[in-house]
Parts: sequence; structure tokens; C-alpha cells
Amino acid sequence: MTTPATRPIPTPAVLAAAPRTAPAYDRHRWEHALLGASYLHRNARLLGLVLAHHAGTSGQLPAGGIQHAGRLADEAGMSPKSTRVSLYHLETAGFIKRPDLATWQPKDVVRPVTLTVPNPAQAAAAAATIGAPSALTGRHGG
Repeated sequence: MTTPATRPIPTPAVLAAAPRTAPAYDRHRWEHALLGASYLHRNARLLGLVLAHHAGTSGQLPAGGIQHAGRLADEAGMSPKSTRVSLYHLETAGFIKRPDLATWQPKDVVRPVTLTVPNPAQAAAAAATIGAPSALTGRHGG
């Protein structure tokens, strides 16, 4: 009769040194952060909710998907220009990540989008930048 091998119980130091993986996408947490971002214009928050609606369970919108500015504009009831500005603000604030436009290939396929929750430093920097009076609306914030 053999006894099963026992694994040592990890110490707090071992656990602290272990590589950390990014937390899985949590749509509720993402939407809560988005709606709490009062420095974002209401158009950006609306567009974020549209993106969340279409994102997969991993928070991804694949290349060539709904995230084309024209399609998003139709769905959100916004102008294409407002949609592009809102996408830029969401990216600047850290709510979405997209591949760099200059290096994205093929050019005729819309870039993929990944929904991300910004860290506090990124949110503070975005609030300082995006919270400035907008040329698009002619007023402050959202």
C-alpha cells in the first residue's frame, strides 16, 4: 500500500513571490468603473456600454467586428465623429485597448478591442486630460 505524495503548504512569502495573472474580465466590475468615471462625457460612457454589450465573455471584440465607428455610431445614435472621439477617450482613460493604428495590418479590417479596467493612476491622468473643456461639446466634462 502506498501513501499519496503530499505537497508542502506554500508560505505567504512563496505566495507573494508567485507570478500574478491579470484578473479575468468581469463585465459588472468594468461597467461599474465606466459609469463611475464622471470625467468621461456621456457619449463615451454610452459607447462603452454598447461595446460591453457586444464583447465576449473575455471582454474582447475581435478584429473586423461591430467596433467600426460607423456601425457603433448607428447603434448608439451618435455621429461618426463623436464615436471616434469617444473611442479615443475610452482608450485614453484605459477602458479599452486597441493595437496601434500605425502598425495595424490589414488596414481595411477594423482593429480588435479589449475592455480593461483602468488603474487608479491612469484614471487620475485621464480625468485631468479628458475633463478639460471639449472641442466637441464646447463644455466641461460629461
